[in-house]
Amino acid sequence: MSVWLFALTLIGIILAAWWCYTRRLDWQFAHITAQLNKITTKRQVKAAAGKRILSRIYKIINTSLYAGKAADAYRAFDLLKLALGQGLGRPGEPLRLTAAVYLAVKSNQLDIAGHGIDAFRPLLKNMKPGEVPAAVEQLALIAVLSLKKRQNFLAARAVEVIAAGMGAAADEADHASVMRALRLIGLFALRRQDTGLVLELQSKLETWLMAVQSTVSSQEQVAGILSAWLHRIVKTGDASQLAILTQYIDQLVKKGLLTEQAITIIIAECNYLAGMDSRNPYSRLTGAISMTNLELAVQMRTVSIWRQAVDGAGQAARLAIAQRTLTECFAVGYPLFEMGRRLLIAELNAGPLQDSFRQQALYVLVRECLQLIEFVGRQNFAVTAADIIEQIYLDWIKRQGNAGHNKSIKKFCQLLFLYCTRIKRRQKRATADGADFNTGEGITAADREQLKKLGFISE
Repeated sequence: MSVWLFALTLIGIILAAWWCYTRRLDWQFAHITAQLNKITTKRQVKAAAGKRILSRIYKIINTSLYAGKAADAYRAFDLLKLALGQGLGRPGEPLRLTAAVYLAVKSNQLDIAGHGIDAFRPLLKNMKPGEVPAAVEQLALIAVLSLKKRQNFLAARAVEVIAAGMGAAADEADHASVMRALRLIGLFALRRQDTGLVLELQSKLETWLMAVQSTVSSQEQVAGILSAWLHRIVKTGDASQLAILTQYIDQLVKKGLLTEQAITIIIAECNYLAGMDSRNPYSRLTGAISMTNLELAVQMRTVSIWRQAVDGAGQAARLAIAQRTLTECFAVGYPLFEMGRRLLIAELNAGPLQDSFRQQALYVLVRECLQLIEFVGRQNFAVTAADIIEQIYLDWIKRQGNAGHNKSIKKFCQLLFLYCTRIKRRQKRATADGADFNTGEGITAADREQLKKLGFISE
């Protein structure tokens, strides 16, 4: 009896010692590594075996994070990357990985959190079409949470992984999920005024546009992203961010990465934003939005798009003038006048070269300027069209950034006056006190001859 009792005791001690030994992290790491090495030599792996391996890895990650053992957490995430690289990811894997990353962020182990974000790379690489959106959505969630906690470098790491996963996006649903993620992260980056992350997002978006074949859906998604970012910037009134984004849009157009349809969507959004912002007497963005709109439209060289942009700029100017004086809101009407000046000088310097779009664009814009002048006149019946044009000229030459353009500014104001007198049947009111604009100074005899041919000046 004593022999059996001794044997059972010995076996129990051995089992207890083995159990304690196998609970050591070093042994667990070695055992999991050995299992993964065996998997690499097999073509197929049972789901149950893969599930057991991943469950053990996540258990080690959570235990290490709670205990604050950074080295063990790093090793566990390395094993997780290896397992996911072998295609062992299960349904719901992005959610489990996000939970592990969030635990690292919550426990202020930020470097480990960044290491965990990198584990999404092999996961995305081995995902089938249709599974990518789940992972991309979790990465977007990680980026947003990181921005909320002021850990912007983690958000940038998530953006890097999303960009790397763009190649895994094989169908429209996958592409749409990536676009939604970039849009959401961009909105939060703008809200946090993280210029670096915004520039990174713009770079990734441009790279993607250059790599993929343009489709109607992709262009609509890109236009939607840019429109949403514009809306956020106008809402916050950030002039520096607006300058960065409008310059970026201009670069995309010049490189031919945006189609006419996408630009039309952006112009329509700019028209809406300019009209909305013009009602705010403290905003300084309306003029910049209208100028961007006109510059985009003139590059498209399509009369219908140009009319749309000019109408939007004119409507924004009228909304502003209805609440303030012309001088107070000159910046809102400035884009119309400045673009008119550029078109006029280009036309006068063209010589015998004919450009039908430029001529039509100048005509449409001059007509819009005259409608604006007429609108200002209805606000104060004591002033004439010549008085209003003279006020425009005085406000214009005082504006910063117009050095060296005074002569061409005078020419455009003269054109407005001369064309105004031409279309008015009763010229007394239009020409009163307008001697300065009817002289030969500014517009030369050769200029007059050319403007006569275009129909702006009567014989």
